[in-house]
Amino acid sequence: MKKAILILVAISVVTLALATTDIKLMLPLAITSAGQSAEVETVNYVADEVGLKYDYCDILSKDEFAAGVGLADAKSGIGKHVTTLSPDPKGTKFQTLILVVGADLKGMGASGLSVDTEVARLKSLIEYAKANGIKIVAIAIGGEIRRGLPGSPNEVMIDTVLPSADVLVFTSDSNKDGRFSNEAKARNVPAIEIESAFDLLDTFTTIFGL
Repeated sequence: MKKAILILVAISVVTLALATTDIKLMLPLAITSAGQSAEVETVNYVADEVGLKYDYCDILSKDEFAAGVGLADAKSGIGKHVTTLSPDPKGTKFQTLILVVGADLKGMGASGLSVDTEVARLKSLIEYAKANGIKIVAIAIGGEIRRGLPGSPNEVMIDTVLPSADVLVFTSDSNKDGRFSNEAKARNVPAIEIESAFDLLDTFTTIFGL
């Protein structure tokens, strides 16, 4: 019974946020990591569970992103993972980009990236998205344990992504210092605060109109 109550409370939080912001995002969708943490795998898993089709590359380049659906036939390899599920014809322009924020130095190292090269990659994606009217969604579900001191790799990823995000989605324990909610309020952009990654099931279903 206690578990059921907690789930209902979590869902009500999401419902309230969505009713307030009335967010509607369009497909096709591209997903990539912003910092190479495991949280992006959780986001992909949830998308699969609700039937949300997407193209994914953990180290998505600007050229692959700009090539549209199919990611220019990018292939998985050492330090690179690619999934192309979008049903639209190859080359169709993406309408939404999800950046899953969370820095993992081991993950970056495995992909041949440093903090600086990861930031440069993200900036190129953001620049292209902004120039081409593609909505950017920043998702942070790593919790308090993923956060760090100012200047730490994780905070650098947040600094890189947040100022350009059109929609913010974050767990309450990722936002204990108010970083994400304050950013949304300062720039007047929609924000969805959820209790856990589980709540992404309802969030994705609603904002993508599934």
